[in-house]
Amino acid sequence: MKKMFPRLGRWLGLVLLLVFSFAYRPDYFEISKQLDIYASVFKEVSLYYVDDTDPGELTQEAINSMLAGLDPYTNYIPEEAVEDFKIRRTGNYGGIGASVGNLNGDPVITSIYEGFGAEKGGLKVGDIIRAVDGKSVAEYSEEELSEILKGAPGTGCEVKVERAGKQIDLKVLREEVHLNAVPYAGLVKDGYGYIYLNAFTQNASGEVLKAWQELKAKGPLKGLILDLRNNPGGLLNEAIALTNLFIPKDKPVVLTKGKLEEWQRTYKTPKQAFDKNIPVAVLINSSSASASEIVAGTIQDYDRGIIVGRRSFGKGLVQESRMLPYGAQLKVTIAKYYTPSGRLIQAIDYAERDEDGSVAKIPDSLRSEFRTQNGRLVLDGGGIDPDVQTPSEKASDLILALFQQFHIFDYATDYYRQNPSITSATEFKVDEAIFQDFKSWLQERDFNFDTRTGRLLERLEESAQTDGYSDALELEIAALRQAYESQKMTEIEKQKEVIMELLQEEIVARYYFDSGRLANALGHDKDIATALEYLEDSTKYQKILKP
Repeated sequence: MKKMFPRLGRWLGLVLLLVFSFAYRPDYFEISKQLDIYASVFKEVSLYYVDDTDPGELTQEAINSMLAGLDPYTNYIPEEAVEDFKIRRTGNYGGIGASVGNLNGDPVITSIYEGFGAEKGGLKVGDIIRAVDGKSVAEYSEEELSEILKGAPGTGCEVKVERAGKQIDLKVLREEVHLNAVPYAGLVKDGYGYIYLNAFTQNASGEVLKAWQELKAKGPLKGLILDLRNNPGGLLNEAIALTNLFIPKDKPVVLTKGKLEEWQRTYKTPKQAFDKNIPVAVLINSSSASASEIVAGTIQDYDRGIIVGRRSFGKGLVQESRMLPYGAQLKVTIAKYYTPSGRLIQAIDYAERDEDGSVAKIPDSLRSEFRTQNGRLVLDGGGIDPDVQTPSEKASDLILALFQQFHIFDYATDYYRQNPSITSATEFKVDEAIFQDFKSWLQERDFNFDTRTGRLLERLEESAQTDGYSDALELEIAALRQAYESQKMTEIEKQKEVIMELLQEEIVARYYFDSGRLANALGHDKDIATALEYLEDSTKYQKILKP
């Protein structure tokens, strides 16, 4: 009998544990029921459907359809895509160190990372890839070609490229490629540093710290510009570590709230700040998201620096990677995050959908008010609003066409092939002679672009034909068309300053890579100029932080 009581106690404890566990968990019977239904449907279709089916495709479609009703950040990652997912998280991969794009149906080298196999092996931006290891790549997609060029460090590949009409065979060695989270840091002016962070990958905060230390080594810093524009985010722990460079120890950075208790957590700064006094300006725009918004929001909530630019994206959701069978993964949203003032900056409520399944942004009228440490008013529900708003420069139809048709890209490539060297990245300027040469070059390529006015004119012509007015309005429409085409050609002169800046950056990138492009842009970047204006004027700077 005595031996039975311990055994009975263990069973009773297990039953109580299960009872209490199920009280706080989803309806497992319903989950099991739906899984059983899905498995049965899948089996019946696979066995009896009139045509052949691909089990893998059916499963992936079913999973993607299921996740489509949730937020866009909850994604299924099949085994073959896991490596690319890891690259985005870590910034590391095995490959030649180059990016490939599609130019008029041809696979073209669009960028080369400094110091890796592609550069060492002689590949150039603008090279058209014709074959890899003797096999034509004409029918390969960009993704397929990218996979071929990746591989174990130390392995080589033979790449046949076409350059300026000539076929060239090159041997390229694959290496462990690290994509720097900080591709450029420098001084925008004596005493004022600039650091550009493009992603929150592993050790992103360490790269920022190193760049900051190197700037300090050049002389005392009076102010720092941290550029988070177009930064989509990344690892939460790196956002906390980066914030900690500015914010003292034991200060809340972000609060997460999820379904499970383990996701109800407040993250605090774990160390002493690297510098808690230097004036700081953080640059953001509509493509600054997630971890970028955590950093910007925390610095704003503690009045540690000013935020300059445009309203950020508004992603207040936290994802976690869950391992699945056979090497696949699920990136699932597990929680929402809140800044130290209590703001949820998520701009879209994916739980609330219209009848057509669409979702809308939270209107400004429904955004709640919060206060920073100094009592400044800040709002939730729509990203981070900058303290200093700068104009949003929308690309014109002309500029979009120059980019989409690769004219800026191709001219820079031609210029590079004809000019062995240029001045330093910061000193090089596109002058009037280069601009006029570019205009002549465009005419030879029969450049044309569409505009809103042009599209309306086409609709007018179509409507006149449909209504039977074509003959009566023929002269008037022809005169409109002639006036429009004449006016359209003046657009290049109107956009001269922007075109010259874009050409300048693209040409510099051929000689000095992306770091050179960024260095050159410092001289004409309006957001940086605005940030510098406030950092140099302590009265204006403090007026924002202590109104």
